[in-house]
Amino acid sequence: MPPVQRLLAGLLALAGAGAAPGGEVAVDWDADLARPEGREAYDRQLRQVVAEARARVVAALGIEPQSTLMVKVHSRASFERAFGTEAAGVDAARFVGDVVHLNGGGGLDDRLAGLVVHEMVHAALDARGTAAALPRWLDEGLAERLAWSRRGQEEPSPGQWAELRQARERRRLTPLPLEWTLAPGDYLRSWAAVIFLERRAGRDRLLAVVRATLGGEHFEKALRRETALSVEDLERAFEDWVGRR
Repeated sequence: MPPVQRLLAGLLALAGAGAAPGGEVAVDWDADLARPEGREAYDRQLRQVVAEARARVVAALGIEPQSTLMVKVHSRASFERAFGTEAAGVDAARFVGDVVHLNGGGGLDDRLAGLVVHEMVHAALDARGTAAALPRWLDEGLAERLAWSRRGQEEPSPGQWAELRQARERRRLTPLPLEWTLAPGDYLRSWAAVIFLERRAGRDRLLAVVRATLGGEHFEKALRRETALSVEDLERAFEDWVGRR
């Protein structure tokens, strides 16, 4: 069974006690994203994408997104009006308050479905308003982990491994990003670091670190208890792991 399928299956048992029964996420979308005669089918397909993303995230993390969550799919023009021309050129999604905003001008494809999963992870991790306690690489890495899995990719491609090795050679692989604003390469580093920690410590311990940190324990204390690694140990071992790929 592929690693992420084991993750999804195994974490159901780990997290079942903490996850409430499923509920629907509110969905809204710009009318100009579909022709009038196709709007019913578009709405049905979009709601299926959102429901599948929510189920995937709850199964993997054992955490429900907040009950007031809404997914809003914008046209390109609408996303630009909401967040500005620069943001529309860089960002494909924004999670603001209790609304996931998606730049959906490209249609209901695998890219959009992956974006829904990514942002749903953020919504779940911040269900109690404590996601900022996680280091940014872990927050984004988990979101990337499940989003890439939705697209059928369980680990970096050969080209992405080459990029990671190059970052290591240039001494840019670590330290892992902690700041709120990330450069494009930081998402790849964060994703790879989550895969490394999952394989090094096991999925149960990885999720135990996440749950403890969201519950108020300092991240490094939870990391040491569950994995016997300090942040420095983790980053050193991560660099060695990338170097051996």
